[in-house]
Amino acid sequence: MGYRLVALDIDGTIRSNEYPLSDRTRRAIDGVREAGADVTLATGRIFSSAVQSSADLEIRTPIASFQGAHIADPVTGEVLWHRPLTAAMALDAFDALDEWKMQVMAYLGHEVYVDHHTPWSLGYGKRNGVKVNVVHDLREIAAEELTRLVVVGEDGDIERLESSLKERFDSRLHITRSLSQFCEILHPASGKDKALEWLCGYFGIEQSETVAFGNGYNDVDMLRWAGLGVAIAGAVPEVLDVADRVAPSIENDGAAQVLEELLADGLIG
Repeated sequence: MGYRLVALDIDGTIRSNEYPLSDRTRRAIDGVREAGADVTLATGRIFSSAVQSSADLEIRTPIASFQGAHIADPVTGEVLWHRPLTAAMALDAFDALDEWKMQVMAYLGHEVYVDHHTPWSLGYGKRNGVKVNVVHDLREIAAEELTRLVVVGEDGDIERLESSLKERFDSRLHITRSLSQFCEILHPASGKDKALEWLCGYFGIEQSETVAFGNGYNDVDMLRWAGLGVAIAGAVPEVLDVADRVAPSIENDGAAQVLEELLADGLIG
């Protein structure tokens, strides 16, 4: 039996600012579906942004967004699985972040909240087509089931923050980096690996029948969990360390090349 579920990270894996989604990638994904396997997205993007990529790829199966804290139908928008932060988790996180003095963004539904605007937060809203609201104190919305918190800062500061938060919270919160300047705080039952596990149960697919592609810090657990974890050339070292194989670079349609090889070998579907 071959691989029955293919999970794709988006940014840095199948597209980037320099290399938009290619026709070769679209054809490879079409081939995966024709072979009888399901294709999903597993991304740190908000759901409304992830839906744009699912539409480009004609993906109609549920997709995981918000670093795997949210799974929904990309066509109807129906939320199938959601692991928001509890009020206690959010308040603990805000307390821990007080001393760091960095921009914190709280994600509630399809909107973002900050305690003050900066040129960066204003630009983020425009780039992502998301409304960025200002509240006096983010603790005011801690009980509103925030999907995640994102802390924005310089690369070195974010690396130190991630290490500090992981030591402080251990398994009580899911702490990860997406981009080098983002530290993300989520419910401990979230993460792309947890979302992939849920999707396997939803589709009736075994863990060994999954293929996952990624390139960033937030993809490490997913690639480690998947039956076949594929890193894109140029991925962060942590991803390369856990990957079962390394695909060519994004500019060479690396993900598409691996899918083509798996299809040619009869290992999909």
